[in-house]
Amino acid sequence: MKDPAAILRFLAALGVGAAGGVLFRSIGAPLPWVLGSMAACAAASIAGLPVAASSAARRPMAAVIGVVLGSSFRPDLFGQARDWIVPLILLPAFLASAAFVCVTYFRRVAKFDPVTAYFAGMPGGIAEMVVMGSERGADERTIGLIHGARIFLVVFTLPFLIRLVATPVAPPAAATVVHGDVANLALLGWSVGCVVVGLALGRLLRLPAWHLVGPLAVSAVVHATGIADFRIPAWALAAAQVGLGATIGCRFVGMTIRALFRTLLLAAGSTVLLLVLTVLWAVGIAAATGLDPVLLVLAYSPGGLAEMSMVSLSLALEPAFVIVHHLTRVVLVLIGAPFAFRPPPSP
Repeated sequence: MKDPAAILRFLAALGVGAAGGVLFRSIGAPLPWVLGSMAACAAASIAGLPVAASSAARRPMAAVIGVVLGSSFRPDLFGQARDWIVPLILLPAFLASAAFVCVTYFRRVAKFDPVTAYFAGMPGGIAEMVVMGSERGADERTIGLIHGARIFLVVFTLPFLIRLVATPVAPPAAATVVHGDVANLALLGWSVGCVVVGLALGRLLRLPAWHLVGPLAVSAVVHATGIADFRIPAWALAAAQVGLGATIGCRFVGMTIRALFRTLLLAAGSTVLLLVLTVLWAVGIAAATGLDPVLLVLAYSPGGLAEMSMVSLSLALEPAFVIVHHLTRVVLVLIGAPFAFRPPPSP
């Protein structure tokens, strides 16, 4: 993002997002810096204010969040991993059912063409589905908007819904961030090192969502092996969350109210279907395994990896469980979506 005008629009988005975060924090909303920034930037985008946030601007924010999420991989976590086998084994079946329901919805209700309906209905990441769809002749703007609106709706509604049904608990140690202690600030070098090494490895290995997954993986290794136990300063995590929220909210730049309403309405329909399906699977797996159904809802939910992991962190649930399941989902969809795709017959 070298264009001075683009930089100014991004700085304006961060300012608007920070103001939204302050407002949401003042009213006690869950995940206030993400939700507040997302809502404020979405409103500013629709109002035509000069705000913008490109995918490139999201990368440093995602890297910081990746390091924070990696700190949830504690040395004692491996003893719990055996409890994850059943939900991980059942995840492909869930993804297949979710894809079938959503693709059918976009084909029959939204009246999308077959290719656009297919990639709009796949429970994968935005960038990957847009690229795969455009290569096969789909409407890439529609795919991007549907997936962006889905993530917006899930991230905005799920924390409030979970707060209504879940009993608040104290945040786990891995969710704690430091607030300026000199000894802890001395460990900031670990954070910077994880970001730099993680970004380099993520890009070199071509990992999915490399700007998030690379730093997350390096931080997870450092924490899980007991090499170090550092925390990101609170101000840095809040800034990263504001940036994350701004990139989601600014996806609606240039849209008219009418176009936005139609996109949100179609995305809301698919999101409701996905959430109902998610809850049914989560309740069923919880009954069979004894796992927390709320945790399973987050692990199976149709939100993004970074967003759902941050929700679990903010609600003092087990982020590592959510991270592993969403990473598995991303990989399965990346492999399975093009493999299962069948081009429509020529007219």
